[in-house]
Amino acid sequence: MLNFGFVPLLISIISLSCFLPSKPFSVAQGDDLITHVCKITNDFVFCNDTIYSDTRAIYARTNRLILSYIAIQKTLNNTIDTKDVYLPSEIKSIEAGGGDPNILQGLKNCFGNYDGVNRRLADMLDELDSVMNYDFDKLSLEIECQVRACEKGFNGRSPMTKRNDNLIRLANICYAVALLYK
Repeated sequence: MLNFGFVPLLISIISLSCFLPSKPFSVAQGDDLITHVCKITNDFVFCNDTIYSDTRAIYARTNRLILSYIAIQKTLNNTIDTKDVYLPSEIKSIEAGGGDPNILQGLKNCFGNYDGVNRRLADMLDELDSVMNYDFDKLSLEIECQVRACEKGFNGRSPMTKRNDNLIRLANICYAVALLYK
């Protein structure tokens, strides 16, 4: 006589497997995740150099979560340095030396923009930690908008251009990584 006691368990396992995340992206044969992501960005070399400068990169080649953390951490390191070191130093220097008030105001506005970037990066980390990656791509685009607003506040080339350009490229990496979750 057959024992059908395992049937409810089998049905449960099959049902649950429908909700398990599958690989929602396809990587070209021979590409690892880093190569795949960097090909999507606007600057392959910058992306590749940025990711591989992290010691965890070897694991990120096959693990999108590790790749996500690397991209966000690199972006966060950039914004923290800019907001907490560079901007206060530049603002203090202009205030002490009587520099251009328009540049001073632009730097102060950028401070607020970079604060917004840090909040969005914190949201991205929260999403990764909770495995809820619904807004990862949108948050990446919002970061780029904040940086462009900072640059626009100077009405031309600003003392922030190089830093802003780097942050836009980092946000672009985050966006490309976010596409791995779509």
